[in-house]
Amino acid sequence: MHAAHSGRLSGRHPLAALRTYVQASIARNYRYPTLNDLYFQPGGNPNLAPEKGFTYDTGLEFTLKSDELFTLKGEATVFDSHIDDWILWIPTTKGYWTPRNVKQVHSYGLELKGKASLRLGEWTLWMDANWTHTKAINKSEPVSSEDKSTGKQLVYIPEYSSALMTQVSWKDFFFIYKYNYYSQRYTTSSNEMYTKRDQLGAYYMNDVSLEKRFKWKQTGVSVKFSVYNLFNEEYISVLSRPMPRRNYGFTVSINPRWGHKSN
Repeated sequence: MHAAHSGRLSGRHPLAALRTYVQASIARNYRYPTLNDLYFQPGGNPNLAPEKGFTYDTGLEFTLKSDELFTLKGEATVFDSHIDDWILWIPTTKGYWTPRNVKQVHSYGLELKGKASLRLGEWTLWMDANWTHTKAINKSEPVSSEDKSTGKQLVYIPEYSSALMTQVSWKDFFFIYKYNYYSQRYTTSSNEMYTKRDQLGAYYMNDVSLEKRFKWKQTGVSVKFSVYNLFNEEYISVLSRPMPRRNYGFTVSINPRWGHKSN
């Protein structure tokens, strides 16, 4: 369901058009456990039940576009989910992880997205950004008098996250910069922090790439060199599993385009 409004902006760029949309949706969620959830060794749980529930969201979207110079898009969405039997992997006292069903989870929040492109002769600047605030709260009844997980944020789900991707191109050369941010995450269902192991600190991730694209008959070829974790940050995504420091990648991609005539 959505409603739209459009109009022309007068002034220096008469071809700029503004369109706005209001949209809303309701979705029924049903997700079966994966094979890893069921049978991974050690830790798989063959007794898992499927996740099920409903998600509601509503938002506002706009597009400002000029055929000659630029495009700007923005979107703000509020979402609300109620899920039964949420599948969550948690650590055990035996040293490995195992999934279990969290009976009721209420997940809600706000997501902001933006895209922009600007063309200046043979140069093109393109940007894609998003920011999310997510609360994923355990609404299940306590399983014992010592269960303090009710009303708390689920483990390993950051409350705040954001991402930015920027690409500058000139002819067939492309420079790409990627940025990601994740706020602190709890490692205990009670969200209590008695030791440093009870939370994973926030971290920023920066990647850069330089790519050259070629065209040969009906085939597209690209060669890309990438630097991951540009600033050599020390971080972990899962407790006791440190991630790589600065590392490098070299990629060659071949994309046949059968059915397209070569120029």
